[in-house]
Amino acid sequence: MAKIIRIVIVILLVAFIGLAGFQWRNYHKKSECRDNALLYFKEKDYEKAIGYLEKGLKQMSMFGDDMNKDMSCYLAESHYQLGQYEEAAEIYRSLLEDDSSNETYYLLEAEAYAAMDQTDKAVEIYEKGWDQTGSSVFLSRICDSYLEAGNYEEALRYAQMGVEKDEADAAEFLFKEIVIFERSGDYSSAYDAAVEYTTRYPDDEKGQKELKFLSTRI
Repeated sequence: MAKIIRIVIVILLVAFIGLAGFQWRNYHKKSECRDNALLYFKEKDYEKAIGYLEKGLKQMSMFGDDMNKDMSCYLAESHYQLGQYEEAAEIYRSLLEDDSSNETYYLLEAEAYAAMDQTDKAVEIYEKGWDQTGSSVFLSRICDSYLEAGNYEEALRYAQMGVEKDEADAAEFLFKEIVIFERSGDYSSAYDAAVEYTTRYPDDEKGQKELKFLSTRI
C-alpha cells in the first residue's frame, strides 16, 4: 500500500512539475509577444502590433492575468488608432465585465463610440461609469456631450449635479453653467452665473473675462 502511495505521489509531482513548466513557457511566450507588439506600437505599425498582441493573448498561462489586461488595452488602442472603433469598444466592454469599477475603461469605450458619432451610446456608457464609480469626470463628460448636441437643459442638469457633488469640482461645473447659458443665448442667466463664479473665485482670470464680456450682453 505504501508503495502505491509513493508511486501516486511521484506521478502527481511529475504532473505538477510538467504543468508548471508548461505554464511558465507560455508565460514567457506571452511576454515575448508583448515586447514585440510594443516595439511595433511605438513605431505606429498598429497592424503588426495587433498580430503579436492577439498571438500573445492566445498563450494560456495562470501567471498572465495582469499581462492580459495590459495587452488587451494596447490591442484596443491599436484598433482605435486604425479607426476600428467598434473593435476597440468591444475590447473595453469585455474588460469591464471583469473590472466594472475601472474608470478608464468606461472613458475609453465611450470615446470609441463618440468617434463613431454615436453620442447617445457614449452618454449611456458615461452614465454607467457614473453609477459604478461616482466619479465626477463622468458628469463632466455627459454635460459636455449634451452641450455639443445642443441639449442645454440636460447639460445644465448635469452641471448642477457636479456643483452639488463635491466642492473640489465645483469650479469646473460652475464655469460650465456660464458656458451653457451663453451657448443657449440666455445672457442674463449667464451673467448671473458669472457673478456667482467670480464671487467664489475672484482670482480666476477666465471668470473675470466672462463677466466682463457678458456685462456687454445684458
